[in-house]
Amino acid sequence: MALKRGDVVLIPFPYTDLSATKTRPAVVVSSELYHAVRSELLLAYLSSRLSSVDAELDYVLQDWKDAGLLKPTFMRPKIAAIEPSLIVYHVGALSERDMREVNGRLKLALALSGD
Repeated sequence: MALKRGDVVLIPFPYTDLSATKTRPAVVVSSELYHAVRSELLLAYLSSRLSSVDAELDYVLQDWKDAGLLKPTFMRPKIAAIEPSLIVYHVGALSERDMREVNGRLKLALALSGD
């Protein structure tokens, strides 16, 4: 399965202390160039626990239904590198509008400049 930036997938996302994983949605944030050079995917964490949204860094998806998600969902700039063989299911893809906002939040979190 060839995945691209903006695709939403279900994966065993690791806890930050690496003690365990939980199957949850994530969005592919790695580029075509990255995929041409590396075998793994870079993914950002998605969650439906809106009560934990940090308005400064997290982004609440506007088009979550169109992305194939079941509940209102937000992206947190928490990144994991995952082998594609660990993908449980391809859910859908983020809209251009949501992907632009995800890009902006990643830039903030990683202190990146430029467009």
